[in-house]
Parts: sequence; C-alpha cells; structure tokens
Amino acid sequence: MPLKTSLFVLISLVFAGFSSFSQNTSDTLHSSMTGLIAPLGIPLVLSGNFGEFRGNHFHTGLDFKTQGREGFPVLAVAAGEVARVKVRPGGYGKALYLKHKNGSTSVYAHLSLYSPEIEAWLIKRQYASRSFGIDACPVTSVYFSQGDTIGWSGNSGSSGGPHLHFEMRDEHQKPVNPLQWELAVFDSRAPEVGRLWIVPVDARGLENRDAVVKVNKGDTVSLSSGHVNLCVEAKDRLDGASNVCGIYKLEVEIDGAIFSSYCIDTLDFSVNKDMNAHAYYPEWKSSKTQIHRFSPLPGNRLDIYQKRPSENLMISAGETKSIHVKCWDAHGNLTTSSYSIHGHINSKESVAPGTNAADNNSQKSVAASPNNLTELSVGGMSVVWPKYSFYSRETASLSVMGSKDVAVGPADSPLAKPFTLTLDCPVGECDYWVAERRNKKGKRVGVEVCECVGTKLAFSSSKMGVFHLIQDTVPPRVLPKHSASPMMENGDLVFHVEDALSGVAQVKGFIDGKWVLFHWDPKRKTAMYHASDLQHTSGGTHGVRFVAQDEVGLISEWSGNVTFP
Repeated sequence: MPLKTSLFVLISLVFAGFSSFSQNTSDTLHSSMTGLIAPLGIPLVLSGNFGEFRGNHFHTGLDFKTQGREGFPVLAVAAGEVARVKVRPGGYGKALYLKHKNGSTSVYAHLSLYSPEIEAWLIKRQYASRSFGIDACPVTSVYFSQGDTIGWSGNSGSSGGPHLHFEMRDEHQKPVNPLQWELAVFDSRAPEVGRLWIVPVDARGLENRDAVVKVNKGDTVSLSSGHVNLCVEAKDRLDGASNVCGIYKLEVEIDGAIFSSYCIDTLDFSVNKDMNAHAYYPEWKSSKTQIHRFSPLPGNRLDIYQKRPSENLMISAGETKSIHVKCWDAHGNLTTSSYSIHGHINSKESVAPGTNAADNNSQKSVAASPNNLTELSVGGMSVVWPKYSFYSRETASLSVMGSKDVAVGPADSPLAKPFTLTLDCPVGECDYWVAERRNKKGKRVGVEVCECVGTKLAFSSSKMGVFHLIQDTVPPRVLPKHSASPMMENGDLVFHVEDALSGVAQVKGFIDGKWVLFHWDPKRKTAMYHASDLQHTSGGTHGVRFVAQDEVGLISEWSGNVTFP
C-alpha cells in the first residue's frame, strides 16, 4: 500500500535535512530524525558502516550482523513498491530494491529468500529466461507496508558471512548514510587515530613513496624542507563488534587554520572507485590499513570535501608546523590527535626512485599525467593508459622479463581507468591465455582473461603490477556433491564446481533434455537444483546432464541417471 501522508512528510523532512547533516556532526544521531524503522527485528550490531574502505570503493551501506545465522525476517523500513529484483552469483547476491513515495529507495542485499510473492515471480522469470541471474521488476506492482517481511537474511553473493547489507538511496540513486535516521545502533567508542604519514614530493610533483616518514601521536619529527603530502591512520569500531569500520568526518588544522576536511554523508556510484585516490593507496593495497590523505590526488572526483587543499604542504627550513587532527564517527564521538613537523635545510632534493632510469631494450618509462593518453612499447609488447587513467603525475613504466612475464608500473599507484597491454602470442597460439597478476612473493592475486586480436593477445587491468602469461588448458572440475550421486535426501541435485585458473563463468543443467534452474554459489563452489521447482516427474529414473564453463571457454560435463524420490 502507498505511504501514509504523515510518514511521507516525515521522510521528506529527513531528506530535506541532508544538506545540514554534515554541519552538525556532534548532533548527528541526537536530533529528531524519524521516519524509518530498522530492517531487522533483532538487536542491531554493525560489522560494516557507510564510507569504510572496501576493495576499490567506499562501502555504500550498513552491514547488520545476524548472529552468525541466516533466516531472520527482513522488514520494509517504510512503505513502498518493489522497483527491482536482482539476483547474481556474486555482488549483492539476492537483492531487493523498494521505492518509496518521496523518490528514495531502500536496498536489502545478500538475502536467502524473498517473500513468497516475489519468489513465485522470480522462479517463473528465471525459467522463462533460462538464467539464474535476473535484474528486473515484476510486471504487476508489488507493494509492502512498513514493517512487512520482504524476505529473509542470508549469505548470498559475495558476502563474507551471514548478514544484511542495507542501503538508502536518494531520488537520484545516490547512496545516503542510513545512520542519519535514529536506528538503534549503539556506539560509545570514539574513532582510533594513529600515526601521521609524511610523503615527500619532488619538484616535478612526484611522490617519493620509498621515503615516507611516520610520526606517532604527540611527537615532533625533523625533516628536510620541501613539499609533502600528509596522511593519517584512522578507523572506527562500534559497540558489540570487533570489526574495523570507517570514519565519518575528518578535519585537519595546520598552525591553527583549517587545512582540509571531509564528511561522508552521501556517495556517488559513478566515482566511488576514487576512494583509491583518497586513501594512501600503497598501504591500502598491501596491508588494507585505512590511511586518509589530507590532500586528495588531483584526479579525485569525490564530492565529500568541505575544504580541499589546492596544493600539497610546504615545509620551510627553520619553521615548525603544528598539525591538529579531529576525527568523528556518525554518532558524534570525537578523537583528537596532534603532531609537529620541524623543517631543516635540505641537503639533497628527494627524488622518486626510478624516475631517471635510462630506457633499454627490456624496460621503458615515461612521464604520465592525468590529462594525457600514455603509451609505451618494448619489443613485441605495448601498453596504453587512456586519458584520465592516472590520478596524479606518475612515472609510467613497462618492463619485459621474457615472452611470458611483464611488469606495468608503478604498481603502488591507483588507476581511474584500466590499461590495455598487447603482445605477440608467446607460442603462436592465441587461445585460452590468461594474465596472472602476482605479488612480491610470486603468489597469484588476480587473473585477467586475454583476448585474441589477430595474431596478438590483449588484456586489460585496473591494477598495475607483475603479470605472468599462462595458458588455461584445464577445464572446470565438476563432481557430485554427495558421493557418486548428486542427489540429496530431499531430492535436490547438488554439484561441486571449481576452476583452478580463469574461474567458472557459467553453469547449466538439464533433466531429460529440459533446461532446469541451478542456483550457482561461487564461494561455496556449489550448484543446486531444488526439487521443489517440480521441473521433473517424481519417482522413476531421469537423465541428468550438468555443464560448467570457465572464463576461457573450456567445458566440463557430468551425465548420469538419477532416480527422484
């Protein structure tokens, strides 16, 4: 049913207050914001909050713990109409989008089940499209009143454990911090602020990340005069959980004047990956430590800054800079930290390593800037970074270490757009090649599938580093989950599916030649046909065929006869 007028007014007033939210940090959750109920009927404990660092983006919602279990009723936080039902093996898994009368949208993700009317529509849609993945809206409108059960909590998609991911989005589909409402999330713990990170910057504007100086709270450090970029370690924890969460607001004073400040009330999906240009990327990439830049990199498009410095900080010889950091969480808890930097005469200008390296037959480097396309070629390999790939000035490099090994750098710099590398086929055969991205220990940390372009291979990646070219010649592994038969006691069919290199791209199954729906869960490496779908005749023996295909096109198949109960 539609929103009641009174509820609509309340929610509208909340959205009208978005612009003032960041200006009243200490009163954030102590104001009279009302209008939404909690999406769960159990005590609310967060394992993740709005704006924390995640992979290559800011987290755009709240993660509610579900006591390590699935199956808690998930409630409509306000009355609304189902606008979208999205099912996929990864990402949000089973997600439902509920549109409210004021134009806002609430999102509920990682569900185990939808409400009966949604589940009934979904299975018909999946069979009609012969696809597990769905992104659609029911043709017949489905409404939920505030407090109705829209589904049950789960662990679907890329979830790391049972929980509910919840979002609120404005009328433009921009995620908004749900803690703007008086949800019963308790937080008496102030943010944790750690060391100050000082990154020298040379006359060309290049950071010398090998010469970082780290300063403990309350300490003074003496360093050579010159330009620097400053960063600080900062994170938060909430009551009832040990999970590391993100901060809400950070303000920096230098010598008594505000140098920089930011506050995360809302985010924008189109530029959310620019989190990498807000974070001190080398440390985030290597250790997942949340370190916040005072001055975001020039190509950073995030609209979260109230005070954004136009340039880095100059430390002059003989002067002492007093740095005062204030850090809040969304409940108004505040932590302050102070540091000092004393400048002395510069004996030698700090120069980023490798920037003066001479080109040779196996390695080339070139100055790169955000506004320019950048290209390098070495031997039979070439790499292209499109315009606006880099967030700041960098020294782009290409190193060839044989026909199958190549390094694209700098590895400790984030990219706004992926680069593309093209090379001659190592053995004259273009099929089934992938590029393994390896860490310093030689361990695989990512895989990119290569495309055949004439007589050459090409792959793209949004992360730089060392890549090893290898052919994927082994198809996915497909086995019945239970002994020699895929049958479970309740009549479900379950297969174990995994691929050692390129990864599983898709699965499909058939009973007596008829396509049937298999629910594919990559993290559990299982694919399941539910007997309750009733796509087979009970009793008797039926022919079952199950097929799995990896990302390079290799196929494995299991066929056999199964007797259903």
